[in-house]
Amino acid sequence: MDSPSETSNTPAAPIVDDMIRLNWTRNSVYNTIISSEDNEIMYEVSTPNVFSITKRLTTVTRLDKSSGRRVFAGEIAWKALQMQTEVRVGWQNCEWILAREWLKNPKGISTAKTFTATQGTQYRWKFRNLKYHLTSPDDPPEGRNPSLAIFDCPFLKGLRPAHLEVSSSVLHSLDYILVALLVMEKNRRD
Repeated sequence: MDSPSETSNTPAAPIVDDMIRLNWTRNSVYNTIISSEDNEIMYEVSTPNVFSITKRLTTVTRLDKSSGRRVFAGEIAWKALQMQTEVRVGWQNCEWILAREWLKNPKGISTAKTFTATQGTQYRWKFRNLKYHLTSPDDPPEGRNPSLAIFDCPFLKGLRPAHLEVSSSVLHSLDYILVALLVMEKNRRD
């Protein structure tokens, strides 16, 4: 019988089995297309004035396959000071909110950020092993929560395109998940 490998002291987080891969055309938080391999899921991230300090507004739209129309998913108003960045997510009655009030850090010094998505569902993005992992915000008594999504973006440009693997169980909250991820990744890069 083979002995278990001892390559890491930290056990890998369990992963949900039904992951869908979403590929990014560019490793950019400002301008990219995010789509599944079968193009059933498609988002566009667009920032017309990427170099403007005062008018940098990123819009995230989703392609509605049934109508062929782009549907508003969210917006990020980037500010010179990260603390002033605002977001709005959702397609109905969405209001601007400070990103730091929506993406909360419940444990103080942790890199994890918790946010609320559709129907009050809470999620947590955590940077672990050079990737972002989306989990439930509650820590289990033992081990780790399964990763509901994993974002892999190479640190060095040109190595390979970024991609997000997401469980089909959270697709109903994908607009919120993507907007939160864009804010987290932009802050990490800064």
